[in-house]
Amino acid sequence: MDKKLEVIALLAAVLLVGSNSFVLTPILSEVASGLGTSQYKVAWSISSFGAATAASALTLSGLIDSKPAGRVLGSAALLLSVALIICATSLHWLWLCIGQAVAGIAVGVLLPGSYATAVSTAKKGRESARLGLVLTGWAFSLVVAVPVSAFVAEHAGWRIVYLLLAVVSMLVAACLFISLKQVQSTGQVRVPPLQALKIPGVLLLLLIILSYMTAFYGSFAFFGAGLRNAFGLSAQGAGMFVMAYGLGFGVAGVILSFVAPNISSSYMRMVLLGIAVTYASWHFAVYATWVAFLVAVAWGMFNQLALNALMVSLNRKAADARGAAMGLSSAVTYISVFAGPFFMGPVFAKYGFVTITSISAVIVFAGAMLSKKAL
Repeated sequence: MDKKLEVIALLAAVLLVGSNSFVLTPILSEVASGLGTSQYKVAWSISSFGAATAASALTLSGLIDSKPAGRVLGSAALLLSVALIICATSLHWLWLCIGQAVAGIAVGVLLPGSYATAVSTAKKGRESARLGLVLTGWAFSLVVAVPVSAFVAEHAGWRIVYLLLAVVSMLVAACLFISLKQVQSTGQVRVPPLQALKIPGVLLLLLIILSYMTAFYGSFAFFGAGLRNAFGLSAQGAGMFVMAYGLGFGVAGVILSFVAPNISSSYMRMVLLGIAVTYASWHFAVYATWVAFLVAVAWGMFNQLALNALMVSLNRKAADARGAAMGLSSAVTYISVFAGPFFMGPVFAKYGFVTITSISAVIVFAGAMLSKKAL
């Protein structure tokens, strides 16, 4: 029962992180109106979140290697609740940016720490199964939390959304403190994230993560707009395809919780090639809604498999510095959050969504070739 509580608490932590990460997108106009400012200034809070998360992951994530997991993750969740209260009480867009920066500091510890703890507390050979279940929190945030938040914002106001998330964050903090109180650190000393780069294989895996994440965020940022242009959809219609992606991601996570694959270089290469094929498939999928729906589901499934394989592999490479390695992974991820949309934006404006996914297919294919030497 204790193990089940651990998994539930870690899944809830990832769900919480995903909810904060995605919630602003559907309520951006309401937040901008409430603060009496333009939408792009409100969107800068996402940038402040990403920058703070990357900095926190590089400097603080190693705490999980030297401190009890419950104390580290529970404290991070409490800090996130404070950040969400700051967001809820914002009177100016700069206040909102500060709130999201504080949230980034918390997430830079909470997210890599949750991944590292999920793997370190699993039975040998069952790491991918446990991590797959925990990663399903991202799917829940897309399929459940984001639509519910949009509904609440429409009927009760956007500030209530952040207040509710703050309450949820406090509950998650309590669950983490209680369920992980017996989980001790995996290393005897705190390992700085940059020192983990010296571990053989870590740098190569981080390069694969960079290619994989840049392709994803570069494509996902324009996913809804691309389908709206292709099929003449409303915002709600485009949201159905986002839910299809989340559904695929979640289903693959559940499958992984029962079937633990052997994470080898050939397995990782096969999964990454599968993602490359799904990106290339958008060239045909934008001509039929049912094909686009199926490709979105497949995209979600392959992304779950790839993220799972990469996180498990990185944890194995850095067995005594899991927190540090996960911190590096989070930093690379949030660099991709910036780089993907930044470089793909002009491409989308001039050539459209299909060209972006074609470029993404090439980027992921390059990552697949690197995986030959990664494990």
